[in-house]
Amino acid sequence: MSPTFKSGAFIQQCFAVHPLCLSLKKLELPERIVLSCSSCNLLHRLTVRAMTTGAAALLQSAGEVRVTKGERTAVDHLAECAATHQSALGVRAMDVARDSVGLRCAECRRMYDLDVSAFETHQR
Repeated sequence: MSPTFKSGAFIQQCFAVHPLCLSLKKLELPERIVLSCSSCNLLHRLTVRAMTTGAAALLQSAGEVRVTKGERTAVDHLAECAATHQSALGVRAMDVARDSVGLRCAECRRMYDLDVSAFETHQR
């Protein structure tokens, strides 16, 4: 069985050295996202505490978030994005000290901000 590292240091290093090699491998929504690195052959599993997208992230920081009935959540948008163009999703920002990860879809240009509660790295 391959070792599991419960630290954000590995994904931070991966993102710093070769950010274009990180891609979405698997979604286990609403709480887990698995990223793979094609350069170092590591799998990074993120346990997500909260997720925001686009304009919702800006409104939340201003304290003006209002959810109306039938409004789609960031999780819904990410699931649809991954289903239609998974290869276009990539990591745009990484800060393990603040437990945050940013994803961006090159196809629909939507950005996702993740508040991560745990980072795990697995060797393949």
